[in-house]
Amino acid sequence: MNPDMVMMNAKQQNMRKLLDLIKDAMKDERHDNKKYKMMMEMTENKEIRENIHHAEVDEAKHYRMFQEIYGDLCGEEIEIRAPKIELADRFVDNVKSSIEGELEAVEMYREIRAMLTSKKHRDMLYEIITDEQEHATRFVYIYAMIK
Repeated sequence: MNPDMVMMNAKQQNMRKLLDLIKDAMKDERHDNKKYKMMMEMTENKEIRENIHHAEVDEAKHYRMFQEIYGDLCGEEIEIRAPKIELADRFVDNVKSSIEGELEAVEMYREIRAMLTSKKHRDMLYEIITDEQEHATRFVYIYAMIK
């Protein structure tokens, strides 16, 4: 096979993988935004609610940022519907799953960042990654408060 064709095919496969990862990230951001809204209803503690609210607002921002990156990369705007959320019965279990989810997001977003070539997009991912790390810290703090 022609080396140029092999290179072109590899680039197309990498772009497809990148776009699929961004779609997954958008689904996750929608999920977490909705989950955190529901979690805030599970507690009356003002400090806990404020910490969760901070993460909830960021998740909506991240969704819009990923939407922008996706549009910039392929010229197509997509919308991901919010998924159905099933919370655990115990608040503490939702806090624990949120810690895990935020840390998993950081790993996936690092992979996305490594695939991006634009400084603007890489900077956007840096902001999202540091926000997700902050969310994990907030949920660890909430866990410590309720344990």
